[in-house]
Amino acid sequence: MTCSPVQSQRALSFSLVVLTTLIALVFCGWGTGVFADKVVTHLSIGTDPADPGENLPFTVKGILTDAEGTVMGNKKVSLERLEENDPESEYEFLAVATTDIEGAYSFFRPAASPPEYLRVRYNGNSQFEGTVSEIVSGHISKEPKVKTGIIPQVAKSKTKITAKASPSNPFPGQAVSIGGQLMGENGAPLSGKKVICEASDRVGTRSDFSILGISTTDEKGFFKFTASGGSTTTFIQVRFPGDDEYDESVSELILIL
Repeated sequence: MTCSPVQSQRALSFSLVVLTTLIALVFCGWGTGVFADKVVTHLSIGTDPADPGENLPFTVKGILTDAEGTVMGNKKVSLERLEENDPESEYEFLAVATTDIEGAYSFFRPAASPPEYLRVRYNGNSQFEGTVSEIVSGHISKEPKVKTGIIPQVAKSKTKITAKASPSNPFPGQAVSIGGQLMGENGAPLSGKKVICEASDRVGTRSDFSILGISTTDEKGFFKFTASGGSTTTFIQVRFPGDDEYDESVSELILIL
């Protein structure tokens, strides 16, 4: 049996209609699953206890929901540790968990875990968009950091101390007055500074000197000591031990015969 030209034309037209209908269904109906927007998701996060301090065990927990607040159960979420409290910093994978029927997840962190910044990630799927939680901290000290190592030394101002005895050749038992002045490197008097009068029977190291007295400089930097003359030769010096602002200085030796 053969088809007439008219029948062939009708068959071709019908085929074109069917093909056009199928294409329309793909783009307008069946294809909606391919081109539809994914559902936005959200991850809450917190720690229990809220402040685990520096050495308490704690739990990182939260809930996975969609944009409408509907909980999302049976979804895989992962825990990540960041180097800094910065979403753009380097991070490492720690663990994975599955949300329960209420969309809740939890990760346990032991007391021995290091100071760390943590967040939770949901990668999403063909229906739901992925999302990342905010960052929480664990075992991070709240005290301000103190830099350790070499502390740069602040340059101290130089000082000069003068001293003399009166009289310089006392008779045995006679009182001797030791007076002088403490000055800065520019010659300005230094007031309110402790100076030490030391004596020795020979010229030697500092350990050979014993302390005769301690005095405080007046408003013009002057000081005064009183000592008893002896029957032997005595070497006396006055020393400023220095402080946070000024260098140490020692007077010239005073020889008392």
